[in-house]
Amino acid sequence: MTDLVSLVITVRPTQPVTVPGHLGRAAHALLLRWLDEANPDLARRWHDLDGPKPFTCSSLVGAERLLNNSRQLVPQQTYWLRLTSLDPSISDVLLARQNEPPAEIELDGVALAVENMTTDPAIHSWAGTASYEQIAAPYLLAREQAPRRLRLALFSPTAFRQHDMNMPIPMPDLVFGGLADRWNAFSPIAVSPEVRRYCEACVALNTFRLRSRALPMKDNSLQVGTVGHVGYVTVNYDRYWMGVMALLADFALYAGIGRMTTAGMGQARRIER
Repeated sequence: MTDLVSLVITVRPTQPVTVPGHLGRAAHALLLRWLDEANPDLARRWHDLDGPKPFTCSSLVGAERLLNNSRQLVPQQTYWLRLTSLDPSISDVLLARQNEPPAEIELDGVALAVENMTTDPAIHSWAGTASYEQIAAPYLLAREQAPRRLRLALFSPTAFRQHDMNMPIPMPDLVFGGLADRWNAFSPIAVSPEVRRYCEACVALNTFRLRSRALPMKDNSLQVGTVGHVGYVTVNYDRYWMGVMALLADFALYAGIGRMTTAGMGQARRIER
């Protein structure tokens, strides 16, 4: 059974076109259309769900940004976006689309020809499939030594909600506590939510290369997040807790990090494993 899917869609415009600077919500709408076409009850169930959603959506990647935060697409170039799933029912829909890709997709009213759809990481580094057991087993069954250090790439603006405010700094407890909440919401294998307390007491920011980035939204507001690379190190090594953190770091490819992951924020993955 495939629990987790990261589907990368490569597209090309048929003519030059200008699109909004951020298409995360348009990608979200595309995923909901696909779910509705496959199973209207499924689409309604996940759309109406309170709390964490079992999917993420990226914006369109590779387009040149213009001065007004819009982006220019040209037929001489391809672009890509990503849809991920944390639930087998959604994963099945994404895999079915991969097997029978449409000729085009529509994002914010713009038709884009589909060049390729893949879940193969050998074809695209942000693609992948996995089960929860495959991610958990190396660490929870002690098949691999839990690391002392972990590094993450934050590919799209990443932020957290803390004390009713936007927090753009990827502190360990926010990153791994949030991943644990999302893992426990959808995985049949529970991890201890106390990982958040371990991070607060025993894990420090180590190396980092981060910069702030403001994400333009449709209502003309800006969501400020952080992009770049960030490293974490334990100052009080514990094999179990670092194993939990390592599996959550692997899970980030599918789950995203922080808030608004269904609208393009928090696209992230583990690096230098």
